[in-house]
Amino acid sequence: MALVRAAGHVPFSFSFSFSVFFLLFCVCGHNAFFSSSCVSAARAPSVLPSALIRATHIGNDGDDVMSSSSSSKEVGKKAPPPSAHGHRLLPQYEIDLDLPPSQRYEPLFQDTATNLNATVWQFYRQYFEHDAVLLDVLYEISKKRGPENEEQQQEVDGLVERSRLPREFVQAVQMIYELQTLMVPVINGTKHHKQVDVIPEEYAALKRIPWRGPGCTGIVAMCADGNVYHARNLDFSPLDIMKNLVYVAVFTRGGKEVFRSQMAAGYTSVITAYKAGADGFTVERNTRFTDHLGGNEQTIQHLISGRPLNGWSLRKIAETHNSFDDVVKTISDTPYCSPEYNILSGVGKGKVLSKDPDRVAHVQTLGHPGVGENKRGDYVIMTNFDFYWGDIREYFDPTAGGVGKKTRREAAEANLARWPVGKLTPDALFETINAPYVLAKDTVFQMLTSVSANSWNASQPILQ
Repeated sequence: MALVRAAGHVPFSFSFSFSVFFLLFCVCGHNAFFSSSCVSAARAPSVLPSALIRATHIGNDGDDVMSSSSSSKEVGKKAPPPSAHGHRLLPQYEIDLDLPPSQRYEPLFQDTATNLNATVWQFYRQYFEHDAVLLDVLYEISKKRGPENEEQQQEVDGLVERSRLPREFVQAVQMIYELQTLMVPVINGTKHHKQVDVIPEEYAALKRIPWRGPGCTGIVAMCADGNVYHARNLDFSPLDIMKNLVYVAVFTRGGKEVFRSQMAAGYTSVITAYKAGADGFTVERNTRFTDHLGGNEQTIQHLISGRPLNGWSLRKIAETHNSFDDVVKTISDTPYCSPEYNILSGVGKGKVLSKDPDRVAHVQTLGHPGVGENKRGDYVIMTNFDFYWGDIREYFDPTAGGVGKKTRREAAEANLARWPVGKLTPDALFETINAPYVLAKDTVFQMLTSVSANSWNASQPILQ
């Protein structure tokens, strides 16, 4: 199938002194802390036709580029925040669910314009091939876990056959999101625990995995036009690899769209999903770190036990459910391998579920701000931290500004404050996810969508 191109410092509220944590951060380093074809459908979403896209031109590398409506100004002379110089359009492929699972990703291999398989091989050779200790640990977890469910395993088998990558590697990469939750060994000292939750010693090599947390920003907002919009940044390292692996998958059955998702080549789970319909929904996955001692060990044991992976569970939910409220309940009741934030939007609705593996730890609801949340009520926001409980880890996030700078959430809230309550617009949301200190050093995917407005906009910022 041919490639298709779619159109100030906040006081800390924690019991430990900042100086102690700053010293620990400096000694350990931040890695120790954040160690188309046309598809027929009843309501195929349209690309947003607003001032979000001011102009289209050809970038220096020949890629199509969309210039955003916002202008990012440098802040500070020594370490300016990341900024976007336009936006690339993402490749889009049909994933036909009527095909045998092993054949579903064939369009990715047939597209010579993107050559995704070469990039996956680059990922393997650059970050894994010469690190035998890391591979041994990854493969050991995967071996103990065993095969995935029949459908997912057949998809993995198909990827192995077509890519010619080592089977153990493709199998282990399916755990990419769950393993990322292990990268922060300091837990939320302001809630009720003041201890360090480390990666078990036998799995210490996992600290060297190249995908790094934290990352991602999600905003669900009621806008002045009466529609709820969902804005999303996916931040995922290593940038040089991941920016060339993301694509939009349109999952179909009987030639009609079932749902669409932002995906990464070689990975069978969804990362961001959209389902059209009168009661449709969107769902975004953000990494969440353990909030209790022993949480990292718990995640590893869930992986070894063979529990369905978080993203695969979400994919099946998107495939089989059509109602926002039903999806919220199903996600809430579904066991996960690791903690995770699920940010959801629907028709006039929005929620953020802060998931532990076996329960929902916290819920944010659009229009009903809770304790520790922004009191406006016309939006909910989530990055990667339990900010409503005063999570100090947020202030050590190096991905946008770093220690001493605004956090991604604070920067987003400051930008949104420029619009009065009830006056937010899609342009305001798009500007916000591209604003200084919100846009991260490794933002590889952006989405702005609305189920009720029947709109979908997916792109990639060109980072400076």
